[in-house]
Amino acid sequence: MNKNIKKLDDPLNEITLPNFSRLGINHHSPTQASMADGIYLFRYIMCTQEERRNFEGNANMAAGIAVNDALQWHYAKDIWKYNPLTKKLQPQKNEKLTQEAAIQKALDKFSDYIPVSDKDRDKFNHYKETIPQTIRNGFLACEQLGALKAKNISAEDSINFIDKRLQLPIVGRTDLIFQDFYGDEQSSSEVIHAPFLSVLEIKTVWDKPMKIRKDGSRSFSKAKLPSSPNKIHLQQLAFYAVSKSPCCPSLVYLSPNEFKIFTPKNCADLEKENLRNYYEQLVKICIRRERLLSRYSHLNDTDAIIKELIADTDPQFDHLFFWNIGHEFVKKAKELWSNIKR
Repeated sequence: MNKNIKKLDDPLNEITLPNFSRLGINHHSPTQASMADGIYLFRYIMCTQEERRNFEGNANMAAGIAVNDALQWHYAKDIWKYNPLTKKLQPQKNEKLTQEAAIQKALDKFSDYIPVSDKDRDKFNHYKETIPQTIRNGFLACEQLGALKAKNISAEDSINFIDKRLQLPIVGRTDLIFQDFYGDEQSSSEVIHAPFLSVLEIKTVWDKPMKIRKDGSRSFSKAKLPSSPNKIHLQQLAFYAVSKSPCCPSLVYLSPNEFKIFTPKNCADLEKENLRNYYEQLVKICIRRERLLSRYSHLNDTDAIIKELIADTDPQFDHLFFWNIGHEFVKKAKELWSNIKR
């Protein structure tokens, strides 16, 4: 077992270091590292956790969560969840659902999503029709990877990984982990009881909304799976692979029409040395961000620190994906950056 790993009670309750405590920062994550500095500062320093919960979502994100939930409800023996009584993340036993029951429950959950625009409503209505087949493709992918051979499968496993080059830990939560899995990666000559882990990261790709037809309905283009893994996804999987080493990493892309599996056997990016390189890229981002956040730690006024950080960063408002959080929040962010005298 890697001694650098410990289970998180709750990342938001972890004790912060002096340099970052006044900013409310207590950990890194692969998701945070994928963001430009401006949106990172706005989300995690200028907005409270309660405000972040009010960020607008989108039908794509809600559909992706529904698919992931269905796979976890069907396969996982344990799902890590926040316990409001103990205020800790703990593994909770999952009463496994049949495939069709998991699909229906996922659809019911997705139906609670409230679209934020007419375009988003069109996506919402379209995705309700395509989510079931996307989930079924997820079942096929998981079984191809050996889900039926795994003795134990866990979901949302919370990892707190300490890299000695960083002041703060890197925190993440896995999609699925196959534990005590005896797959093709082990030869028959090996000891049969040797444990083996397979870490899966699951991504969904959805049909893209196009123009409005003459009859008022919206057309959609067919979702296309990537020919090679996304760099951000590789950094995320690299973190899990390093923190859970040794293990076999797999990156799965799902759409309503097909699925694609990337493993070390068919993708050089997932080979151990290359994943290590992607992990190093992730760490470099975290090191640079700590340097940025520590730049004005000598100041006693938190507002003054934030103003200096705003002045030092480019918000990149043209990056629509990361700023898709709602008009009012974007307006607030633009006011913050426009009020800084350079």
